[in-house]
Amino acid sequence: MKSGVKKSLRAGLIGRGFLGLTACGFFSVISLVQSQQAPRAVPVPENEESSVPRAVPVQPGGSAPRAAVVEDRPAPPKPTGPDEDLFDYASLLYERKEHALATQSFGQYLQRFPTGRHVPLCLFRLGESYVNLNQVADSEKYYLEVVNRYPSSEGAPSAAYRLGAMRYNEAIQAPTDSNLAKEKYLSSAKNFAFCEARTPFLPVKLAAIYNKSRAYQGLGDRKNMMIALRSVADIKTENPYRESALLSLATALLSEDKKDEALKMFLSLLEASKDPLILSDSLVKAGVLEAETGKPDDAIKHFEEALKLTQTSPENRGVALVGTVQALFFKKDYNAVIDIYNRNSSVLPPGDLRPKMLLLVGHAHRLRKNYARAVDVYLLIEQYHPQTDQAYEAGYWKLYCFYLLGEKDLPEFAQQFLDRHEKKRSEHEFVNLARLILADSYFNKQKYQEAAEAFVNVRFSKLPEKLVPDSLFNKGWAEAESGRHQDAINTFSSFITAHPKHASMGKALARRGLSYREVRDLPKAQTDFRRVTKDFESSDAAELSYLQLGLIHTELREVKEMIEAFEEMVKKFPDSKAIAQAHYGIGRGYFELKSFDKAIDALRKAVATDKETYLDKASPMIVLSYYAKQDADALAKAIDEYRNANPKATNPPNVLGWLGISLFNKKDYARSARFLTYTTEEDPAGATPAIWDHLGRAWLELKNWDYAIKALDNVLANPPDVGSKARALLSKSRALLGAEKFVEADAIAKEALEIVKDGKLQAQLLILSGDIFYAEGDALDRQGQKDVAVTKWMESAGKYVVPSQMFVDPEITPEALYKAARALNRAGQKEKAEDLLQQLEKRYPTYKPTVAQ
Repeated sequence: MKSGVKKSLRAGLIGRGFLGLTACGFFSVISLVQSQQAPRAVPVPENEESSVPRAVPVQPGGSAPRAAVVEDRPAPPKPTGPDEDLFDYASLLYERKEHALATQSFGQYLQRFPTGRHVPLCLFRLGESYVNLNQVADSEKYYLEVVNRYPSSEGAPSAAYRLGAMRYNEAIQAPTDSNLAKEKYLSSAKNFAFCEARTPFLPVKLAAIYNKSRAYQGLGDRKNMMIALRSVADIKTENPYRESALLSLATALLSEDKKDEALKMFLSLLEASKDPLILSDSLVKAGVLEAETGKPDDAIKHFEEALKLTQTSPENRGVALVGTVQALFFKKDYNAVIDIYNRNSSVLPPGDLRPKMLLLVGHAHRLRKNYARAVDVYLLIEQYHPQTDQAYEAGYWKLYCFYLLGEKDLPEFAQQFLDRHEKKRSEHEFVNLARLILADSYFNKQKYQEAAEAFVNVRFSKLPEKLVPDSLFNKGWAEAESGRHQDAINTFSSFITAHPKHASMGKALARRGLSYREVRDLPKAQTDFRRVTKDFESSDAAELSYLQLGLIHTELREVKEMIEAFEEMVKKFPDSKAIAQAHYGIGRGYFELKSFDKAIDALRKAVATDKETYLDKASPMIVLSYYAKQDADALAKAIDEYRNANPKATNPPNVLGWLGISLFNKKDYARSARFLTYTTEEDPAGATPAIWDHLGRAWLELKNWDYAIKALDNVLANPPDVGSKARALLSKSRALLGAEKFVEADAIAKEALEIVKDGKLQAQLLILSGDIFYAEGDALDRQGQKDVAVTKWMESAGKYVVPSQMFVDPEITPEALYKAARALNRAGQKEKAEDLLQQLEKRYPTYKPTVAQ
């Protein structure tokens, strides 16, 4: 993964806040949920009925919990007196949650008995009562008094906790990084530390340490924050904060680039935690680290698990999607990139990750050659993120896809791209490449005048080195074709000087020679042609030069003279590399004169001499020559030779179709299927029902059921007539039967019988229906369902009996009789079976059932 992408993903995880999950357990007092508001801390209350203080989160819209200090050892005999009575009364009001009255009574106690033994607890409960009355400011002074005056009292830890929470909440309300915020965070940390040091209860201590880490986080004191988190994480039992602490600690390590340690913590959380929020955050962060450390498969696994969790936050969901897309893209699994994006199209990655992700999705489509889909994605970036660098890049790649798609309006699109970006980014590579696309688009449309003008704006010195020679060559070619022969001469001269070893050197010399001829500078033209024949005698250009030097008839389309000239060249230059072109010219001439045997002989020599140049030129004419001769076997051999030599070779679909049907009629089903398949591949839209029908039946004979069904479906998609449809249904039903898809086969057979009401085809369909029931019975019998199988065999016999008794045909009738007898015999109806066999022997004594039957 590229470093820039890594930083974007990690920033998406860390920059949103240190922690992103809600801590579970009794002492969860600081919300860790990612939100637009900062998490708030609330004090720890005490449970009146337990010796162990408990913390309960404040519910939205609810009142603060009450707190009370309870002795955790047997109480001594209770003293008596007015102070005890007043304290008991105040405590009763407190327990009944009559906090307004309780504050009055506790206040009276403090006034009347300032040195009473209940003063610390009265102060604490006054603070708690004011909290419950939503008078937090009034409660603060009482908590402070407990902590400052009675630090050893039982309520002091809880009071300090309350103060720590208050200071934390004040800090997050203060301007970020202000002195006030720092002061409040520092006070919060001190109070939580006080609680930690004084409380005898481990759960309270853990809550205090954990929230102290949050205060240190606010201060930017990473050292103490991590010390506190490690203290919490070290307690492995009965610790509701451990998982949140581990997550916080791992996230902090992630921000410090301590990848290995952070990853171990995230992975341990994935093994131990049951909290879906902690799991989702850990999955995403582990995935980011795995992606960065060269473990894309693990990263993808964890990202995808995070996407499946409904509790995963929108931001984390976005980061997981981007991370998955990136990891798959860099694995070059472009299909998976597209699939994961499509399955999570509603997920919106945060910030600038979305256009970056879309760019990768667009690239994946492009690299899979799904250029139209790539264009759609690139357009999304341009539409919704127009000011980003990704929009500019998407604009170029969209243009490139249009180029590959052969978009008819490509020149206009290229010009629009240049109009938008050429001023601001005139030196950028994409702008120069767009100029080249504009020129090439005209060139490919054979608009050589416009191409030549566009090439003038291309900065060849700024092009990638590998593009320069061909682009310069095309420029010269466009100039030559547009009649700018002097410009073409200058361009080709530059090409020849700068790239003397380029593969197109011979062509450049020859094309420059042609331009010299056009401006009537024949001596220079001859010099170029002769140089080609001397220095590039094995190239196409050498052959062209021989043509230009000695065989002018080629240009004039004087076929007989052309043949004579090439045959003369063969005599004069029997060892020349250009001999192949001579043979090709001879073959082409005889082909035009319809002297196919001579054409074939010459064309084969051309291929044998220079296969690289003439295989694709001569082979099609060889094929057409055999087609004209209607020689199926020779034609098949010629096509095979051509395709074996060039797997990308193509042939006219009508030739392939004729050949495939001819071979089918010869019962050569394997080759028939092969050539008919070529036909459908070469021209899918033009493949006729007859082609598909023969292909389907060929596959049927070869017992390739799936291919047969697919071919026959093409017939059924648009059958030319009812008879063709019925025959195709018959064949498809046979294929389905072969595939043991009995229900589908029966349905198709019934559909055909709805169309065909009599004749041989009806008889064949009835026999086929019997075959379906018979095969289904065999299948049931193999499964141990003998009774059901018998029913199927009887149904099968019923289907066979109709054509055996009602239709007379030397092939169909005996077949129906035999199969009916066979089915009855399997069903246990041996007498009836024997009766039918006697009929068969009497009426068709020479009939022998085939293996297929």
